[in-house]
Amino acid sequence: MPTRTGIFWNVQKDMTFFDVLLRDKQTVIFAMDNIYDSVFTGIYNVTITALYYDDEDIEPLTPADLILPISTKSSAKNLPSMFSIPDDHAAVSMSFPRNVERAVVSILASGNGAEEFWYTNVPTEYVNTFNNGAIYGYSPWREAQLLIDGELAGVNWPFLTVFTGGISPGLWVPVVGIDTYDLPSFEIDISPWIGVMCDGKDHTFEINVVGYDSKTTLGTVGSNWWVTGAVFLWLDDAGNQTLGSAPVSLSPPLVFDFKSHITTSSGVNTSLGVELVAYRSLSHTAMITTSAGNRTLTWSQSLSYQNIQQITNRGYNESLSQITSGTSSFSSTTRGSKSAPHQKPFTHTGQSQSLIISSYEYAIDLYQANLVSADPQRTNNTLVAVLDRSFITTSVPILSYLTSPSSFPSYEALATRQNGSCIYYWNNTYYEFAGAIDPAVGTIGETEQWYSYSGPRPLGTGMTLRYGRHVVARDGYEPVLVEDEEYTHTIEVPRTHQIFG
Repeated sequence: MPTRTGIFWNVQKDMTFFDVLLRDKQTVIFAMDNIYDSVFTGIYNVTITALYYDDEDIEPLTPADLILPISTKSSAKNLPSMFSIPDDHAAVSMSFPRNVERAVVSILASGNGAEEFWYTNVPTEYVNTFNNGAIYGYSPWREAQLLIDGELAGVNWPFLTVFTGGISPGLWVPVVGIDTYDLPSFEIDISPWIGVMCDGKDHTFEINVVGYDSKTTLGTVGSNWWVTGAVFLWLDDAGNQTLGSAPVSLSPPLVFDFKSHITTSSGVNTSLGVELVAYRSLSHTAMITTSAGNRTLTWSQSLSYQNIQQITNRGYNESLSQITSGTSSFSSTTRGSKSAPHQKPFTHTGQSQSLIISSYEYAIDLYQANLVSADPQRTNNTLVAVLDRSFITTSVPILSYLTSPSSFPSYEALATRQNGSCIYYWNNTYYEFAGAIDPAVGTIGETEQWYSYSGPRPLGTGMTLRYGRHVVARDGYEPVLVEDEEYTHTIEVPRTHQIFG
């Protein structure tokens, strides 16, 4: 959140995946769209720096040979190339070279606008429970889907992004939400589809985002989700034609369990309780033939989800507990393949694996109460918020692994947790008129974060990086970082706990 002394932040991102694009002249578009008017007057001063390395001491890297976009392809008009769902049909047609040996799709899906707080929504038939527009529909569950020729190739149940100011501005000074400045992409290994895709014909790639609907199971979502994707292809230089059959797919129907309860007093609804549980599994397996011989390739996923909400005070107060967890697996590289010409099979705890299995868990517990002022010209509204959330993964990112297999003798483990609470004062009159007091006066809040990482150092060094950090930030009229400890080893990250309002 902005402060009177200004804000400064920086983000670094490894772009080695895009090696084949960065070797030629490209158009780079930087867009940070937001509101700028007489009320919101913040101006960004942005510097972008690209660093290129030519390090001969590292093992050879094997980035993708070809990258194909799943986008609106609007760069020629100097416009960003994202689709906006549900308004756009996010589908493109493309054909593969005939000698592809590995293929991965990377997708970015970000909920914004009416979908910024999708995890606090309820099924659509409950939006008028309090008859005041305080709660939103389309359910608190979202699924981003990748479809190839209309068939479901993979999914993502998104990590919820809390943007700066989200839930309560008092939580985010000067700490920022997890992944807020580096929105996470998700990866789907579509290598089992290679035998179908290498036929020289056009095939349709589509990205979709859906919610839960108690009547139709899967339904539309609000406006809007920004989505875009890219298909990364590794080619078989020694081969002319990759062969293979259509994947053997197992995709049982989604399983949902929904419960609700409405409390009424004197004919007026006073509270709404909802609980939604979901489970999905899918897998695709196929044998392909390249110049290196026959190879069985697999992509599989297993996902589970639970969301419990209790909404009171005509929809203005809420307690929420949500947890999303799952695993995904993809086939490791083999010696002699383009992506790992000299690589030994992936190992973990000394055991060779043909499948690499990653796991994740996203948890959030939240309470918020909104006390609306009877006269905002005299007093501010009060927003009370308590938040506890975590992001825990044990994984091998597919693109990182295929780009630099020697960097991954084992998994990377990341755990981070944010726990914060605040009382924040705000109103809709302060910025334009002379009414009410300065919202920062009297605002109090504190956010604590733990961060622990263990994994391979980048660029094929074969070394392990361990890092830990613990910070405590205190908000107020002059926010400060009251504690900041860094470690050269991993640290214990406490588990989240349920919050009851």
